[in-house]
Amino acid sequence: MSLNNLLVKELEKKLNYKFLDLDLLKEAFTHPSASANDEKDYQRLEFLGDEVVGLGVSKLLYSQFPKAEEGKLSKARSNLIDEAGLAFNSRTLDLGSLLILGKGEEKMHGREKDSILSDAFESMLGVIFLESGWDKTFSVIEDIFIPLVNASPDIEDLLNHINRDYKTRLQEIAQELELPLPEYTIVEKTGPEHELMFTIECSAVGFSCTGTGKNKKSAEQAAAMQILKEMRIV
Repeated sequence: MSLNNLLVKELEKKLNYKFLDLDLLKEAFTHPSASANDEKDYQRLEFLGDEVVGLGVSKLLYSQFPKAEEGKLSKARSNLIDEAGLAFNSRTLDLGSLLILGKGEEKMHGREKDSILSDAFESMLGVIFLESGWDKTFSVIEDIFIPLVNASPDIEDLLNHINRDYKTRLQEIAQELELPLPEYTIVEKTGPEHELMFTIECSAVGFSCTGTGKNKKSAEQAAAMQILKEMRIV
């Protein structure tokens, strides 16, 4: 299976970056469930990208908040690059559409799993680092993370912002607009009992979006986040 060239071009526009090695990029989006006949999956690139993203965000926070103490810088970095944070960036870049999954993982909604999306994000940054070196990689990382960082005047405000509960934020907006509170409906439950995946629809402020998670709470958060994304709040 090959990558969709149109989707690659759309990604390049979002990143302001031209990929040089499409075989390496394909490796970055190939989940282990799809690797066969010695085809490489993204695990080695994810290992590299994990370090690249961590260093890039550390450098960004260090520069943006010169008076912040080490503990709060570490906490901000952890929250920005944890599984949920990187998965959010993956969704913004629509990396899920580029993933190459095995049939079983496809049925299990692998394209919406935070764990896979965060791995894909790190793998993609690993590709950019190998192709173009540190300066260009940091430029891409900066473009992705700087809107959130610049929106905060200090490290405390940043920590409050990235710790925001999406459900609570959506409820607050509905109340401010004097509209009905968000409603959440289970659309689907898939997978074996020990590895259930929930798909939940949220209806609020004139939007209806779905989210997927390992439990109802995480699926509701994902659905609320999608509505806030549609509203350009996050």
